Amino acid sequence: MAKVDTLPKIYQPMMGKPSVRRDSCPICGRRYPLNQHHIVRRGAGKMFDDSGREIEKPTVTLCGFGNNLQDADGREYCHGLAHHNRLHFRWVEADPIACAGHWEYIKLDEPASYLVALKMDGWRRL
Repeated sequence: MAKVDTLPKIYQPMMGKPSVRRDSCPICGRRYPLNQHHIVRRGAGKMFDDSGREIEKPTVTLCGFGNNLQDADGREYCHGLAHHNRLHFRWVEADPIACAGHWEYIKLDEPASYLVALKMDGWRRL
C-alpha cells in the first residue's frame, strides 16, 4: 500500500531542502543558547518520495530554546519568534534543473500565518 502525503501543499516546496547548521543564529548573530528549529513544523504532516520513504524536514540553527520569546534582559529569541509566527522561512528556487536555491526569512512585529507572510514584502536571504 502506497504511503499518502499528509503535508499541506503550501509546505511541500521546502521539504528535502538543506538544513542550516551554524555556530551562531543566522538572524541575529547570537551565539548562545542555540537550537535546531524545524522549518516545516514536525506536526504539519508527512511527505514521501516515490519509493515510499519519508522526506526529512529541514532545520535551521536559531537562538533560544523551546518557545521562549525573550531572555531575562528582554532580548528576543529567534526560536521563540518562529514558534509564535513572527519568523517565517521559505525556499527560493534559483535553478530547478540544478536543484539550486536558497533560504529566505521574514521577521515580523506581529504574528501572521505562513500564507499571509508569503504575500508580504521584506523577505531577506538567510
